[in-house]
Amino acid sequence: MSLRSKLILAAGTMAMSALAVTGCSAGAQPASPAPATAPQQVQSVQSETSSSAETSSSESSFQAPVSTDKPGMRAGVHGNEERVVFDFSGLSGVDGVKVMNHELNETSPVWGGSGEPVEGMTGTKFLHIYVEVADPERRTAEPATFGQPLAKSAVVNDNSHGTGELTIGLSEGVDYEVLVEGEKVIVNMSAGPLGR
Repeated sequence: MSLRSKLILAAGTMAMSALAVTGCSAGAQPASPAPATAPQQVQSVQSETSSSAETSSSESSFQAPVSTDKPGMRAGVHGNEERVVFDFSGLSGVDGVKVMNHELNETSPVWGGSGEPVEGMTGTKFLHIYVEVADPERRTAEPATFGQPLAKSAVVNDNSHGTGELTIGLSEGVDYEVLVEGEKVIVNMSAGPLGR
């Protein structure tokens, strides 16, 4: 074999080797973009998941507003005193409550407007509290009963034309005070003197 043939053979072998190396790397090139593409897909999936989680979170907070459709009522015992709270603060559109008058008597409450007796009230004495309440929707609340020695039940039985009546059913006559804190009417009471 001549030197020239050997050179051509060597050059051809080198070319084949180069082609083989290039072919291998060319074959490996599509595999390289695939891993680069895969993380991008994962990131976009994560972004979509984050977006939908954020949407769900904002929707759930939107769907669960902190408000109610009726005035709240609750009662508690504090030492020798009892307390009943009428709470208008969770009602949308309510802007202020002001006590106008109150009286303790034996007159059972009636629904404002109709004059029908309020069913479900317990007690022998009734504390009627008359308020000014800026509630454009004129919401009332059904009677609630309490297992306390003095305060037996309560109701928001009238709420019309900017005024309302709140009634507490009692087991006996009490010494009491009526306070206002924002949109809450707080009634403290005791069988004996309140000592204030």
